[in-house]
Amino acid sequence: MSENELYDFIKELQGSSVELYSFVAENCDKNLTEDEIDDLVSDLESDSLSLREFVIRALED
Repeated sequence: MSENELYDFIKELQGSSVELYSFVAENCDKNLTEDEIDDLVSDLESDSLSLREFVIRALED
């Protein structure tokens, strides 16, 4: 994924809470509870750099 595609994908996630939640739920530790996923999504919504790092790690796997 190019830098521009990554940027566009992250903007898309930031524009839709449902898409962001789905992406995080699919790519986070499978042992997290729903509340922990909610907290993670909330943190990522407010921190673009952390969201970028999360997306990059998820796409590398």
